[in-house]
Amino acid sequence: MNAILAVSILVTAGLLGGSAARRLHLPSVTGNIVAGIIIGPYLANLLTHEIVYQTLKPISEIALSLIAVSIASHLKWRRMAPQALSLFAITLGQALLAMLAVYLCCNFWLDNWVISLLLATIAASTAPAATLSVIRETEADGPLVKNLLSVVALDNVLAIVFFVLVSVVIGSRLGGRAELGGQLLQAGMVLGKALLLGISCGALLIALARRLQEKAHFVSLLLMVVCFSTGLSLWLKISPLLPNMVLGFIITNFSTVNRQILTAVEDFEPFLYVCFFTLAGTHLDLSLLPSLGAVGTTYIVARYGGKLVGAGVCGWLSRAPRPVGRFLGFCLAPQAGVAIGLVVALQENPLFDPYEATVTAIILASIVVSELFGPVIVKEVLKRAGETGKAGHLLFGIAGREAVTMELRAPDKWALLKEMVAFAGAVYKLPEAVQVPLLHSVIERERSLSTGLGKGIAIPHGTLAEGLLPQSRAIMGVVAVIREGVEFNSLDGQKASVIILMIIPEHCFADHLKTLAAISKVFSRKEMTERVIAAASPHEVYHLIFSEEMGELDYLASATAVEAG
Repeated sequence: MNAILAVSILVTAGLLGGSAARRLHLPSVTGNIVAGIIIGPYLANLLTHEIVYQTLKPISEIALSLIAVSIASHLKWRRMAPQALSLFAITLGQALLAMLAVYLCCNFWLDNWVISLLLATIAASTAPAATLSVIRETEADGPLVKNLLSVVALDNVLAIVFFVLVSVVIGSRLGGRAELGGQLLQAGMVLGKALLLGISCGALLIALARRLQEKAHFVSLLLMVVCFSTGLSLWLKISPLLPNMVLGFIITNFSTVNRQILTAVEDFEPFLYVCFFTLAGTHLDLSLLPSLGAVGTTYIVARYGGKLVGAGVCGWLSRAPRPVGRFLGFCLAPQAGVAIGLVVALQENPLFDPYEATVTAIILASIVVSELFGPVIVKEVLKRAGETGKAGHLLFGIAGREAVTMELRAPDKWALLKEMVAFAGAVYKLPEAVQVPLLHSVIERERSLSTGLGKGIAIPHGTLAEGLLPQSRAIMGVVAVIREGVEFNSLDGQKASVIILMIIPEHCFADHLKTLAAISKVFSRKEMTERVIAAASPHEVYHLIFSEEMGELDYLASATAVEAG
């Protein structure tokens, strides 16, 4: 079978599996993994061992490198600095305690220090996307959320660093090479090479990005640099994970166009990640699972217990805010992308061939369990911490991807308002009996005082009386971009090119000032308005707004869409 046909089978199976999982209210990654199991060499053998481990290997390497860049992009030093001591204490404490618990417990069952140490290293990682998906779904914000996001990112940095160190030490011992001092020196050299490579690639990308304007150029540039970093890492025989994490850290902290760069691959990332997670499932040998039940259960309990106790104790010792010390450990159950990436990296090292089947089976089984129950736990913890429902006023929260249009061509603002109400009716399935009073409310509001803010922005809005919409409906919005502009009688005399219609149910009226403030903040910079007006498609407009607001909250947007489905 050729590579192109193999990829088509992989993507088809992954999409079908992800779709089935969503219908069952499960994370897409679970469906991807199950689909991979079915088509893999250990079950249906639709994709043979040679195809899985050789032909499709570049796909997993590129996707893994993009995961590493995305994770490190969350480590913004300016935001982390005020609470650095607490963050590093919690991260280090829960990661080390989880590793120690997993090593001791698994070694008790397996009596194999190599497998136990590898499992312990991977146990440090946490899935950012599953956690972020719940945060977005519950519109959560607060001390717990902000600390949680940083700890999850640092968690994965530690996991990758530990994995590199442990791989070198174990590899040296199994290969009968240097003593401990020499092994540590070799590990230090590997880390040094990775650091130097990541910094060099980051500097190169930043220098080239200054000359770019269009989104497509940022996509090409990021892919070029990631492929260069990954390819050079493999040539130097070091894991691509760490150089690409350094690359992501450099971009997010030192580039003036970091948001454009880091969100540039949003359109095709889902394809890569569906391939990645489905391909990971093909490595799972189901025949091993019955004999690994006790070990797998031990791994899950030891890992979660270590993280729970470590986060709680270190949060208390470092005097973290009360919700952080009390609840953060409960939110560290999910495990997916980085853990799978480390398993793939493990499979690529020939020295680990006798152990990789056992490690793969335990880790992938743990991922399925943690992705099933982890998000449920995170959601309940955020609710108990009182941080849910605090980000719903943001623009991306009231206007989704489908609520952006660039096709309206009304001659004046009155005709435009009518078109926008009709567009909102189509997007939100509002009946005619609701659209008529809504249009009347919008027009009356506009007649009383123009909603043109100036600088090319207008925010018309209208209210709907109680009873016209169910109480579950929050503020809704639609966005129209008209390059030639429409006269809105703005104070500065400029035409409005970005028009945001807000539909405010009467029971949500108290929240509309927060939404107005959020919209004003998004378009406070002239550069942002110009980029939205110059966007090539409604999708790109939403992408710009989303990345702007996610940059403020530090949500890892692309990863969320990828892992959580």
